[in-house]
Amino acid sequence: MSGGFLDVLGPAAPAWRQKMVRRRHGKNEPIFHEGELGDTFHVIDKGRVLIEVSTASGDVAALGVRGPGEVLGELAIVGAGRCTAKITALEPTETLALTRATLDEMRRADPSVDQRLLQILAARLQETMDQLMEVLFISMETRVISMETRVLRVLLRLAEAFDSNTTPIIVRVRQDDIAAMAGTRRQTANRPLKAAEAEGAI
Repeated sequence: MSGGFLDVLGPAAPAWRQKMVRRRHGKNEPIFHEGELGDTFHVIDKGRVLIEVSTASGDVAALGVRGPGEVLGELAIVGAGRCTAKITALEPTETLALTRATLDEMRRADPSVDQRLLQILAARLQETMDQLMEVLFISMETRVISMETRVLRVLLRLAEAFDSNTTPIIVRVRQDDIAAMAGTRRQTANRPLKAAEAEGAI
């Protein structure tokens, strides 16, 4: 979905803004906990958040970073009501929030609201599918090269997420998080990161 969520709403944006409540979250403050009941839909206005999920082995894996204009809590709002990931503010963050009850009122008053929500879910599904294709469909012969490429692609996505039109761009996540987003371990991710650093790319 190109542009921020409120941007793509066009003429409908003011009606959404009137219903939204600004919420402020400090650095490292959880916004959602995985598995908790979710009844709030958020649009990030300022700051960035880290998305994490628990693995079957009990570890925590980072999935990505979201920033201004992106949405949070969409699956809990339109799904079973449970948050599917832990979301933590990486820096002081402000969101514009709608409760499930308010959103339901908007859906009843304006059928186009459902179309907006479907667009959000479709964009999220496409993003997930792209990541799965990158992780799963690589041959054994090119696994090492592909892994290095995936790590650098993750770093590029993070650079875009943290780009605030200043130089240098500071990516506020751990190497462990970069490795998890690339579907590998820290030791494996460390090699392409060190090579990029040696070349002056990062």
